[in-house]
Amino acid sequence: MKLKFYVLTSRDFKALLRHNSPEYSNIPKEDTVIVINSLSKAYEEKVKAHCEKEEIEYYITESNGTPAKGKNSVLDLFLTSDNDYCVLVDGDDYLTAQGVKVYKDIANLPTPPDAVCLKNQVGMSKGKRTKPFTVNYKDLIKDFNYESLKKYAGHDHQTALRFALWRQKYFMVQRDYSEGSEIHCRVTWYSKEAAKFKFDEELVIGEDTLQMLRLKHEALINNLNMYTYNENPVSYIYDYTVNGTLCQVTNNMTNFEWLKPYLTKIKEMKAAGQLHKNTTLPTLQVYK
Repeated sequence: MKLKFYVLTSRDFKALLRHNSPEYSNIPKEDTVIVINSLSKAYEEKVKAHCEKEEIEYYITESNGTPAKGKNSVLDLFLTSDNDYCVLVDGDDYLTAQGVKVYKDIANLPTPPDAVCLKNQVGMSKGKRTKPFTVNYKDLIKDFNYESLKKYAGHDHQTALRFALWRQKYFMVQRDYSEGSEIHCRVTWYSKEAAKFKFDEELVIGEDTLQMLRLKHEALINNLNMYTYNENPVSYIYDYTVNGTLCQVTNNMTNFEWLKPYLTKIKEMKAAGQLHKNTTLPTLQVYK
């Protein structure tokens, strides 16, 4: 089975270099596809020159500044390629060297899955590893009220109340439809069948969570073969040392306007019968 690692990059050249570095991911150059999806022509040219010098396959795709547009361009390129499987890596994050081996071993399974999403995920912040998406829903729903949000975010009473209610609804939705105590499970592995389900470009934040839930629906009605992978060994590292789209749009998590369109999309999925309450996907056993 032919597997390629698709690295999506928009602005951080230093982070881009980690993917092929022996000190980080150490992805073989011949297994790497760099997708440049940036609003900066200067950045495009810089990455293009790097790829040509290092003889790494690359593509420049149209950007509108949103993660969804960039990720969809990766899926489109993968679908038109002769590769069988794609590992999608956000250029600001990176795989561990062990993670690269994990994905290669998945490709060598007798029947590789269509999609794999991650549980017990790991983030890196100020030199320390964190668990950014493993949560205690009971505490989040109970303790988050508009007074605490007002104090934290500095919003007026009405705005603080609205944000608090949206956020509480968000936690309740993720509790019901995500994977156990995981508020979000990143999808890293795609077959050609899974890649047909695109990211919603109307969302600036939450597009990856929404797509995961759609893929989960397709798996639960037996259209896709989808698994969770428990991050042991850890395959994917979220890098929180650089402010990404989430921090920029939310003003460092003080503005929750993004929740309204996300919850609207969830409501639409529920009406379409695409959400499954209190269900979990099977766990992929890569190693016995």
